[in-house]
Amino acid sequence: MMDATPSLNAAAEDLAALAWLHEAERDVETLNRLHAAGFPEGLSLADPAAPPRVAMGEALQVIGRVPGHDRPSLEDDLAADYAGIYLTHALRASPCESVWLDDEKLMMQGPSFAVRDRYRAHGLMAANWRRMADDHVSNELAFLAYLLSRGEEQEACRFIEEHLLLWLPAFAERVTARASTRFYAALAALTLHVIENLHLQLKTTH
Repeated sequence: MMDATPSLNAAAEDLAALAWLHEAERDVETLNRLHAAGFPEGLSLADPAAPPRVAMGEALQVIGRVPGHDRPSLEDDLAADYAGIYLTHALRASPCESVWLDDEKLMMQGPSFAVRDRYRAHGLMAANWRRMADDHVSNELAFLAYLLSRGEEQEACRFIEEHLLLWLPAFAERVTARASTRFYAALAALTLHVIENLHLQLKTTH
């Protein structure tokens, strides 16, 4: 159930953590600190035995065991995967909604402006839409976190149904199939798992 404020706050923190991971490339030291701090075990929206959560835990454990002399190679692999997903689109797995829903697979199309309108309705705007489009997965997750932090469960459910669930499954499927690092494959799958769990809980509550 999602009717208690602590539950909503915990869910908002889950989404904020995932938004942060999708927002920018994180180095090995940062990922190790994240794992030491209890990620992904502390995620309230991830089932403990769910394959995506298990996969993320295993990916971070592997990263943590890499000896110092092999770290530069690991950093390179993570950087290449990040670039292929979020910058160069080499994996053909755009993190932006428009690319999945627009007929011509272009960025900054109707879905992006629809998301921008939703942000504006709540007095929000993307920090830098030229660098990271309004409909980038990080921005959409951060918006959901904001809605939950304010107790706006119905609006959060509506946003999931009208936006994230329309494209995130395809994004996650393609990234998990094409990513060369376990970390980014796990991140995509875990993000979808969290959103699907949240949607189910919101629907059950309302």
